[in-house]
Amino acid sequence: MTKQNHKLWLIPTPIGRCKENHVLPEFTLKIIKSLNCFIVEKPQTAISFLKWIDHPTPEYKMTLRVLNKKTPEQEIFSFINLLKEQDVGLMSEAGAPGVADPGARFVALAHDHGFPVVPLVGPSSILLALMASGLNGQNFSFHGYLPIDENKRSAMLKSLESNSIQSGQTQIFMETPHRNLPLFNTLIKQLRPGTKLCIACNLTQPDELILTKRIESWKNAEIPAIQKKPALFLINSF
Repeated sequence: MTKQNHKLWLIPTPIGRCKENHVLPEFTLKIIKSLNCFIVEKPQTAISFLKWIDHPTPEYKMTLRVLNKKTPEQEIFSFINLLKEQDVGLMSEAGAPGVADPGARFVALAHDHGFPVVPLVGPSSILLALMASGLNGQNFSFHGYLPIDENKRSAMLKSLESNSIQSGQTQIFMETPHRNLPLFNTLIKQLRPGTKLCIACNLTQPDELILTKRIESWKNAEIPAIQKKPALFLINSF
């Protein structure tokens, strides 16, 4: 086989783990079960996921390589040797690989070396949140984590709101789960009364929460139960 015959499969994983699979289609599961070589962010999580889908290959016969934000470029480059020998699965820690995910570095490398890259269908928290928000889905931007420094965070929020006012663009961002409530309180204090804020929390889970209100309405609403849960925040001021 030439190297072009070996593919890099992009494997989405559940955003949260349930007893039964409600988010991954059969074709995606079929491809995952056909692979024995994976590039993952955390081996423990990856192995747990593979057991959850009843992967037929024993753990000791699998090849797992770690790619996270601390992985050196030279080590990532060495993963190309895996693709020269077999199909490889790039697995996200949760959701879609390559999106707000360190795996994007290897996806770029695979393209550079002429290997086909195939995305598999599965959950993406960003798109799920946008779909359910009722905000502008034609023009949007994802910003990842906002700055921790309060002054820089405030400046960025003002910039995002101003951009939304001028362009109608939906602004999407996130926070580490244990800081969700402080961020929510900051948004309530700093954004304009007419700005819409959507909170999408624990997507695809039994306690999923997706609420969109104007800031003036959020101020009179019950504080959402979002602390220590994965959440996305979306704003639009158009």
